Parts: sequence; C-alpha cells; structure tokens
Amino acid sequence: MNETTTIPVSSVRFVKELYPRLKPHDDAVERYRDAIDNLPPIVVARDGVLVDGYHRWQAHVREGLEQIRAVNLGNLTDAEIVRESIRRNATHGQQLSQKDKQRMAGQLWTTLAHLTTAERVKEIAELLSVSERSVQSWTKDVRKAEKEAQQAKAWDLWLDCLTEREIADAVGVTQPTVNDWLIEKRKSAVFYQAPESRQHFDVWQFPTPDWESGGQRSYFGAVPPQVVENLLWFFTDPGDIVVDLFAGSGTTIDVAKRMGRRVWASDIRGNFYSPHLPIHQHDATTGWPADAPRKADLVFLDPPYWKQATGKYSSEPNELAEMDIEAFYTAWRTVVKAVVEHAKRVAYIISPTQLEDGSVVDHATDMLRPFWDVGWRVERRIIVPYSTQQATGQQVTWARENRRMLKLYRDLVVMHR
Repeated sequence: MNETTTIPVSSVRFVKELYPRLKPHDDAVERYRDAIDNLPPIVVARDGVLVDGYHRWQAHVREGLEQIRAVNLGNLTDAEIVRESIRRNATHGQQLSQKDKQRMAGQLWTTLAHLTTAERVKEIAELLSVSERSVQSWTKDVRKAEKEAQQAKAWDLWLDCLTEREIADAVGVTQPTVNDWLIEKRKSAVFYQAPESRQHFDVWQFPTPDWESGGQRSYFGAVPPQVVENLLWFFTDPGDIVVDLFAGSGTTIDVAKRMGRRVWASDIRGNFYSPHLPIHQHDATTGWPADAPRKADLVFLDPPYWKQATGKYSSEPNELAEMDIEAFYTAWRTVVKAVVEHAKRVAYIISPTQLEDGSVVDHATDMLRPFWDVGWRVERRIIVPYSTQQATGQQVTWARENRRMLKLYRDLVVMHR
C-alpha cells in the first residue's frame, strides 16, 4: 500500500498528455484554498508526474505553500498513469466533464491497442463510468483512423515482401482480413496508369532526374527515378516482385512501392545511405540472399561502373568499384549465376568506361556472356543518355583535336530465358 508523504510543491510535474482534464475549474481551486488544511493528498507517480489532484495542487501553489501531502504510486508507465488518472478523476473530487471523457476515450483507444475491440470498449466504459454505446460513439473517428493506419501498414509490409501471416501478426488482425485488404488495394487504378515520364522509343531521355520520385540526388551514381519507372512499367505488373541487389540509396524501393510492385532490396553496406528504408545488407557477389524471395519477376542490377566509381562507394572486400577488370567480370559472373536461378527477367544498367587514350571498354556487351552461357537472350537494349553534360570543355576540345568521341550514355539491357 502506498504511504502518504510530504513533497515540495515545485517537484510536482503536470504532463498535459497524461492528464484527463481538458480545462481546469478556477472556482474549485479557490474553494480548495479555503479548506487547504483538510484536503486529501494528491497522487503522483514516476518523477513527480501528477496523477490526481490538479486543483488541490494549484490551491497550494496559489497559497504560496512549499510542501504538499502526496501519495507516490512509484515507477508507472505512461499508459498506467493515464488509466490511474482517469479512474481517480472519474469517481471523486471535481468530476470529469463530458468533453473530458470524450477526449480520453479516444486517447485510451490507442493506449489499449493490445486488447480486442470488445475488450477496449468495455475497459474504457468502466474507466470513464459511461455506457459502452457512448464509448463506441466517441471512438468512431479514432477507430476509423486506426483501421486506415492498419491497412496502410499492411500494404507497406506486403510491398516489403512479407507474408500475409507475418503481416497479420504485425498489424494485429486476422490473416483473412489482411487478404481482403490486399485484394481491394491491388485494384487501385493508379497502379495501372503509365508514369508521366513514360518513354515511347528505345532511347530514354529525361531533361533532369526527378529526385522527388525517389532516391537521393547526393548519392554517387544514383540512377534517375524515371529509368526505374519506365523499366517497371514496361517489364512488370502491379503485385510483381522486384529484387535490387545494388540498392544504393533506395531509388528502386521508392519507385516500386509507389507503382504497386513488391520489392526486396540489398546493398553491400545495407541501408547506410538511407536508414529509413528496408535495404538489407548483402554482398551480391556471394550469391542469392538467403532471406530474399525465392522467385522474382524482375531483378534489377545497377553495379558500380568499374573504374568510373573508384573510391566512391565503400572499402568492403568485394566492392566491385575497387576491382581490376578481370576480377570485376569474375564477380559479375557469380552475380549472374545466382540471379538467373531466381528471376524471370534480369535488367542491368551500365556505362562504357572511357580510357585515357579515348577508347572505351564496352561493359554492356562484355557482361552479356554469362547470360548467353546459360541460354538467356536479350529482350531489349535501351540507351539512357545522361541528363546533363558529363564532359568538361577541355575534354571536348581534346576529343575534337584527336578525332575521338566522348561517351554520354548508359546501356540498359533486359534479359530473359
């Protein structure tokens, strides 16, 4: 049993979010000032947080008193403080107003989220000393908002490639309910509309990268979101599974989810560049990730462009950007060997490397061989020019004087069995 002690008036902490009363009653404080010596103790909990007795506490403050009698309930959680505060305020002293109870009904609905709907209604009705019908009426909006939040979370988790069972456990509903939500969401017409950036030819030109659509402008080598938009539009359908093993800052995740595609992404540094995104840490040169979906409708590969990216990404042991050309192609063969066992289609994007003498290493064709060796063929080869000029004036002058061409594009190659 909690004993009554005397504590400094200044040590009492009023936390608005944990207290059930919308507005104090000044006349009650004034009445209590006249009976200051006969008032029951206030109730506090963890670190002096006020649980019950706001008007009594304020009466002491106005009287200029330094000490107040209090019962300390100990180290309660926020949820426990709220429930205890409501229980006490609803049954004695200055009673909670109808507005107070209505406001707290909504707050309690969230606090008691671990209970079933029926259990929450009953618990709140008992705490506030009101009917269950009143609780149902007062919580109508918060219940609607809660359902919408659950549906949004379920959809997001499904796009992250979780199973319906895993989603049901995470959201707190039954698996059939999750199934119904997903079926309805997948009907959304927005997922069947071509992106504004839709291309009509096999040269994909975009004035500037639309970074508002996904990814990070500051990430070196980030593929423009419009490239991913068009790749998914032409080669996948809503609900298809897309796997990206060189996720970088997560452009593919942002775009795929917006377009209703399920997506699983990894990078050698995990979500280092985008901690808010579910980018798994995995070295693509070691094979197919153990926790990735076993089958993907499309695997998108955006590896470092060999020497063009030296020192730009990481110092991990198998960082492709730090390898010589033979090691680079050996690692690439390992990646291809893994993905062709799990994918219906594979798309990779790469830029030729221009050497100092002006010649180029045509990676796009070199990187086809491991696909050919296992019977895969080119479905489409798309030219993706860089959106801004990559050469300096000095380089252009050199090219003119030496009858050389400067590279200004990437190859996007789509493969299928």
